[in-house]
Amino acid sequence: AMDWITLAAEGLPSINVNPKGFGYNHLDTLNLMQYIITIDVMVDSINQLFRVIDGIKKDKDLPLANDRTIFKQTKVSDFNYFKHIRAVFSTHPVNLTSVDGVPNNEGERFYASWVAKNSLDGDYYVYLYSNNPEKDEQIPFDIKIKDLNLYAEKRYKLLEILIEKVKKIKDDHINRYKQTPIPVLENPLEQLEVLYEENKNRFGYRYGYVEEINHIYTQLTINADSISATNFEGIVLEYKSYLKSLIPIILDGLQNMKKDRYVYFDMLFWNGYEFEKIYQYFNYGVHALGEKYLTTLAKLETFPAILVTTQDIQFKRLIVDAFLYKE
Repeated sequence: AMDWITLAAEGLPSINVNPKGFGYNHLDTLNLMQYIITIDVMVDSINQLFRVIDGIKKDKDLPLANDRTIFKQTKVSDFNYFKHIRAVFSTHPVNLTSVDGVPNNEGERFYASWVAKNSLDGDYYVYLYSNNPEKDEQIPFDIKIKDLNLYAEKRYKLLEILIEKVKKIKDDHINRYKQTPIPVLENPLEQLEVLYEENKNRFGYRYGYVEEINHIYTQLTINADSISATNFEGIVLEYKSYLKSLIPIILDGLQNMKKDRYVYFDMLFWNGYEFEKIYQYFNYGVHALGEKYLTTLAKLETFPAILVTTQDIQFKRLIVDAFLYKE
């Protein structure tokens, strides 16, 4: 809904609706159709946000649903009258249920002529015809661009109400979780599992500290026995100790409902192009150049030789992360 509101608000001024002149013009008609439909999409998107945020089930309960201040007619609300305008001038001109927005319950249908400019009262007008052959009356129906703009603007300003509602929802959410203590556990893996659930409740599945929690949990659970009794064993132990030291920082951030942009040392752009490619290999699982750089470093004994033969990418990343952290 927010995407379509942005699209409509930015796009409406660029639609060329020019009521100057007289008579029929197909391009003016198509531009007017686009203008009306864009307003309708924007208004419906705003209403959809109210439906979601306020839990509104019926259109009659939407803001301004019963307002009648724009089109100056008493039979239906501006909301329903605009729907009729949309039908006449864009979406259903050859299959109308009424001439004035009030549904016709007798089965009579109406058809709109092509659109022309400048009636006595409006910028654009059509003639409506009944499907009853005995009725040959031409019923004029016109609109003013000024009224369409006022209708759109008045509903666009409802976003100010939504902004305040969202602020309150956010503030209430933050305050509630600030006052909800997070259990503190001694086991780092169990603590990370708790933090993952807390992050899901507080920030959602994709936001907050979810990347850090998943990364640290994965790194701490990797078995590094294959490098025991090598000079890399101490480096990995030191790095895992560092990762554990980040857990209280994440817990504190979640408890206080704050997200620091960077929590752990980001290795990705360390020391230029080659390591960037190596980390692309880690992230995507397939990257010939990154894998080649890593294999070469292992053969040169910068990294343990096991990195040449193992297929465990997470293990490879642990070794490289630990090495770069130490450096």
